[in-house]
Amino acid sequence: MLKLVALTFLFALASARPQDVDSNRIVALPEDNFKVTEIGFEKIEAKPAPAVVSVDATYAYGVDLAVPATLAQMNCLKTSRYAAVFLRAFAPTGSGIFDTTSVNNIRNAYSAGLGIEVYMTPQPLSSLQGYQQLDLLYNGLTNNGITIRSVWIQVTSPANWQKSATTNVNFLNSIISRAKQYGLTVGIYTNQYDWSQITGNWATLSSDVLLWYWHVLGGGVTGETPATFDDFRAFGSFKAASVKQFAQVESVCSLTVNRDVYAVGIPAAASAKKNGIVDSNKIVVGGVIGF
Repeated sequence: MLKLVALTFLFALASARPQDVDSNRIVALPEDNFKVTEIGFEKIEAKPAPAVVSVDATYAYGVDLAVPATLAQMNCLKTSRYAAVFLRAFAPTGSGIFDTTSVNNIRNAYSAGLGIEVYMTPQPLSSLQGYQQLDLLYNGLTNNGITIRSVWIQVTSPANWQKSATTNVNFLNSIISRAKQYGLTVGIYTNQYDWSQITGNWATLSSDVLLWYWHVLGGGVTGETPATFDDFRAFGSFKAASVKQFAQVESVCSLTVNRDVYAVGIPAAASAKKNGIVDSNKIVVGGVIGF
């Protein structure tokens, strides 16, 4: 019985993802071969997150979200001592689509003076190649006057991926290679379990690819882990982390979000003052996170 409970708990955590929540729940993709209720987060109410009362000079706080956020809500995040937002710009709907919600979210975050990073939730079961999905994200942003410096790729929920680790690695390599052709800094959102299940613990990934890892004990405030990197252990090619998601499904500024901390002090492409600047009438996003 204990073994069954443990396996169920691991399965629930393995199904975590950046903020794809609606109606205060983690959403299963249409292609998932399980029901949302099996994840264990279905009934979690997004209760108010603890306030950010002090900021360690080593870390800054952020949130990740995939739902529409107004300018007032972005301003609220800023005054609540969050420094950055991670916004989904590619959704796995159907064969994968550019997430148009990201455009207004980016504009509102920029107006509020927040650092901005974008992530994609790719669709590995799509007829579109990985690089074609990255193209949709890149062109979707640039066609809306937004210049992108970096992209984070979500590698979670093993049930949504091919059974072959080799196929998955090739798919990811396609995305990463295209992103680098565009001159983007690349990051991966995953954890040790997801990475092992999906890629076979791919250990030859380029050392310049950043890591955003998640570690929660469950959804909601009671599932938080410490907002530090103290629990990080190296896996695959990742010897260090740049971002940690330490809380999921919490309410901040009337938004249901996940909460993150990231290392500060060594910017990858721009300082906080430069992030979000307008270059040739284009908002520039990315470069908030350092190596």
